[in-house]
Amino acid sequence: MMTESKIILSKQYLKEYVLQFEKRYSETVFERQESGYIHNTVEWGSWIYECLKKNDTDGLIDALGSFRERYKPGRLSRENLRSTKNLVISLIATMTNMAAKERIVDNELALTAADVCIMMCEETRTHEDLLRNACAGLMKISDLMAEYREQEFHPLVRQAKEYIYKHLHEEIRVQDIAQSLGVSPEHLSRTFHKAEGITLKKHILNERITRARNMLRFSDLKVSEIARYLAFSSQSHFAEVFRQETGKSPLEYRRDFSDEYVNKL
Repeated sequence: MMTESKIILSKQYLKEYVLQFEKRYSETVFERQESGYIHNTVEWGSWIYECLKKNDTDGLIDALGSFRERYKPGRLSRENLRSTKNLVISLIATMTNMAAKERIVDNELALTAADVCIMMCEETRTHEDLLRNACAGLMKISDLMAEYREQEFHPLVRQAKEYIYKHLHEEIRVQDIAQSLGVSPEHLSRTFHKAEGITLKKHILNERITRARNMLRFSDLKVSEIARYLAFSSQSHFAEVFRQETGKSPLEYRRDFSDEYVNKL
């Protein structure tokens, strides 16, 4: 019995849609030939990508802010804002995939930044906010690229960090990481310490504290929920470790960040 997905994508069922596309495509090509309209957004994308690789914020702002004056992006929807959203979303996805393909960024972090940026762009209601959100997201991706350039990862260290990133909400043991990577715990620990200058356990703790900082700043989760999510044995253990690492309790950290934010308004 043929599954639903196979029916949807079978040549038999696609034939009608192919014909519809060919008709629309021919009409659009004719219209643009008549008007002399030629896409040049490849150059625009190349300019932005170079800005990202150079961590050139001013260039990125210039490229995003003046694209309609210098470039012809095409029509991606009958509605103007929707058309620009589609263009920007395509741009963000393309830039991220290019960086990932060239291996010049941490793929998971960059793809997550792209996801967030695309969702924020999708939620905008004006062209101005759309471009500002796109710029903020692309700046983050550019920063991630710059950070990645400054690091020289041993292949085993890179794999260990990827494992930790994916399992940060679970209990993480060195022997579990080593087993997943097919090496001994001793070899993994020794290699990591030599490459990073800290122990693997210390790195895991640093990652948990960094995640905890972000959750305290940007979420409404209770301290007990954060402690549980980050696999601390208890809320009191989390609070104790957090104070040792930051000099503040989780509640003090959240309060100070809130005060700092209010003072900037």
